[in-house]
Amino acid sequence: VEVNHFFSSPVFILTDNNFDANIDVLLSEIYQWREDDEDDVVRSNNGGWHSPTDMFRKKQPGLRRICQLMINCFAKCTEAIAPEFKPQELDMKGEGWVNVNPTHGFNVPHDHPGYTWSGVYYVSLPEKKDPTSRSGSIELLDPRTNTAAMATDIARSSTYFSPKRTLTPKNGMVVIFPSYLRHWVYPNEEEEDRISMAFNFKYSPKPNAGQVQVQAKQAAAASANKKGPSKSKRKKRK
Repeated sequence: VEVNHFFSSPVFILTDNNFDANIDVLLSEIYQWREDDEDDVVRSNNGGWHSPTDMFRKKQPGLRRICQLMINCFAKCTEAIAPEFKPQELDMKGEGWVNVNPTHGFNVPHDHPGYTWSGVYYVSLPEKKDPTSRSGSIELLDPRTNTAAMATDIARSSTYFSPKRTLTPKNGMVVIFPSYLRHWVYPNEEEEDRISMAFNFKYSPKPNAGQVQVQAKQAAAASANKKGPSKSKRKKRK
């Protein structure tokens, strides 16, 4: 039997192998950023702190390490699903921010328009008092809104027909998914902060790429004109 995964949404899970050696510095930088922040950003966050989205401009070593890690992860995921894609001919553009959800803090369902990939890096997840709780879990929602309604007989038995997928993250985990996937985060039921870093990425034409192509065509045309008329045209003139 041949199974084709038509209309599937790729979701990647990776791990930061250097998490333990760098977590203390990263946590210190995040809490200092929150203390200094005066913007009070409100997006999908409810009851939690959402930093400004200018993480790639930060100079702190811990933040910069995660930014580079995420760039590498996004490039690896792109290559996995589009091996013939040529990212070196394009610019990678992105934004990043920190989410700190205290007790009862959560993120409402949302997506990230204008981008190709979205991703989350998990910094600090409090230990659950109830292992069966969904506290702080991230839930991805199927963009095909009618799958479960149509397949009522099999929806509970096959993930292919499930309207949602719930992931229980771990410290140092990276989750990357298409930006069109709506998702949300369950309320934090623990006493400690739930901390994550979120990113959006896309590929765009390099600055002046179109102008360079036009100039190249103009230069080629000018070079051809300097060579004079072709042999066929010279014969006609005789």
